Amino acid sequence: MARSLDRRHVRTSRSPIRNNDGVQSVALSAGDPTWVFPPESVTSDMLAVLDRVGERLREVAASLSNGQAGWTGEGLEYSLFPSGQRSLGGFAENPQVTFSAELRPPGFYEGERTWSADAEIAVRCDHVVDCGMHRIESRGAPDLDTPADAVATLDKFTDWLLVRSREVPPERWRDADPLATNH
Repeated sequence: MARSLDRRHVRTSRSPIRNNDGVQSVALSAGDPTWVFPPESVTSDMLAVLDRVGERLREVAASLSNGQAGWTGEGLEYSLFPSGQRSLGGFAENPQVTFSAELRPPGFYEGERTWSADAEIAVRCDHVVDCGMHRIESRGAPDLDTPADAVATLDKFTDWLLVRSREVPPERWRDADPLATNH
C-alpha cells in the first residue's frame, strides 16, 4: 500500500524555476521534455515514468527531517546551463544526507556519444576545511543507447535511492563515510 506524502515536512521553492549560479533549474512539470530528449522519443509512457521518478524523490525528501526535494520542490527538474547543455535530474536532502540522480543526453560532456545516468548517496564533508560532498554509495550507467534506456535506468536508480533511504536512517549515513572526522 502506497503511503501518502506529508508535504508539510518537505521544504519547497515557491517557483517552478530557480537560478543557481547561472544554472536554471526548471521543475519537470514546468519544463519541456525536448530540452533533453529528441521530440520523436517523448511518449506518454516516458512522461509517466519521469513523474514516478519525481514522486520517489519527493517521498525520500518527505522521510527526511527538514527534507528538500530538488531546488523547485518537485524532486525532478531540468538543468539548463549557460553553455547550452541540458540534463534532467534531482535530489532529496537534508543537512545529514543527499540522495541524487541525473540523466544526461549524448554530448553533455565533450566526446560522450551515448546517454548516461547516475545516482548517489552522499554526505557533506565534516572537516574544518570543507572539501565538498563525500560519496557513500553510487550507481552509474555511462553507455545507454536510447532515451528510453536512459529513462528506464533513471527509474531503476531512483527506486534504489528510495529503498536505501528506507533501510538506513538519515543520521547513520555519516557513519559510512570513511573520510569523516569522527572515525
